[in-house]
Amino acid sequence: MNATDSLLVPLVDAGNLNGLKHGLGSRYRFWRDENGVRHVFSVYPADAAPDYPDALAVVTRRTPAGAIAMWAGPAGEAARNAALRTRGDEIHIHVFGEEGAPTLRRLMDRGAVLSAPRSTGLPRCRNDRRHAA
Repeated sequence: MNATDSLLVPLVDAGNLNGLKHGLGSRYRFWRDENGVRHVFSVYPADAAPDYPDALAVVTRRTPAGAIAMWAGPAGEAARNAALRTRGDEIHIHVFGEEGAPTLRRLMDRGAVLSAPRSTGLPRCRNDRRHAA
């Protein structure tokens, strides 16, 4: 596991686009899916991400080692709300084209599961029966 691997979202930061003039490379980022395939995403500030109807949004947190995926799901209001909940810095958006990207589409279906808040307390005991003395 790398420093930028997420425990909840099966994506790995694969870096910026290189070779673009005038600093445009920082507006785009590659992510590798669970099969190792690279997909290009547009990078937006968390509060300014557009609402695309057929797109996967990945809420990220920037670290010195790179971006960490905190949440994945549909673009738009759901992504902006997830960015607030997870204290995300950016929203990376992949607009689906003809290639389909089935592994990324599966993340859209898992969005509701991935957005569930994580417990910060101790695990609950499943057997909560009380015994009389």
